[in-house]
Amino acid sequence: SPSLLPRPSSPTPPRTTTSKLRWFLRRNRNAVLFAVAATAACIAGAITNPIERFTWRSWVAIWVTANTLLVLVLDHAPDLVLLVASLTLTLTGCITEEQCWSGFASHGVMAIGSLFIVAKALEEAGTVEGLAGALLGVPSSPFWATAMLCTPTVIFSSVVNDTPVVAMLMPVAERWCGRAGVSPATVLMPLSFAAMLGGTCTIIGTSTNIVVQDRIQRDVERGVDPGFRLGFFTMTPVAVPVAFVGVFLMACLSAAVLPTGGG
Repeated sequence: SPSLLPRPSSPTPPRTTTSKLRWFLRRNRNAVLFAVAATAACIAGAITNPIERFTWRSWVAIWVTANTLLVLVLDHAPDLVLLVASLTLTLTGCITEEQCWSGFASHGVMAIGSLFIVAKALEEAGTVEGLAGALLGVPSSPFWATAMLCTPTVIFSSVVNDTPVVAMLMPVAERWCGRAGVSPATVLMPLSFAAMLGGTCTIIGTSTNIVVQDRIQRDVERGVDPGFRLGFFTMTPVAVPVAFVGVFLMACLSAAVLPTGGG
């Protein structure tokens, strides 16, 4: 009977230091090999200097970048990883202190952080869930399920940053799918794409637009004319039709390429 079958036990780390090290190396063998190879390559490059324009700091920067990407792939805390990488580059002289901390003075970074605060306030107040509940009905087919969910997503993500919009709407979408008898697998991926499409409609809809605007503003302050300006609705005439065409295509194709049953 199923009750007599042995249950798979999750591996637990051993207690001794040597055993912990062996356990870590077994579980992260490929990552350790990559880190060792990157370190060896950068040391060899710094010693042999195959590229004349490179200094030892150039190889340190390459080493830090490679290992930062590795640690991020292993799903460690991005904020801590990037902070350690920045401090390492600063302490080794690869970048200056001004370059290390300049991101915290960026208007784009501050704007993105402010939008996350606004999005969290809307989530805690139940505003998004209330509006979504009023706009969403009972779909008669996967086409209408995708269209009914993605259309308000495009609208929300055009005035609030698209990343927190997806985080807010995913639990709303899952509860709505349960009430409407729709498989979440049919609508969650279109939901993410709809948020990205809606984010391109205004300058605050996606972090990319905010960063580009910040770079343009910096060029203007240095006396460099970029040749154009980004207003709040500069991209709207092009982005809105593209967004709704994208929603229509996703609604048409979601039932064909995504699972419609099983949750």
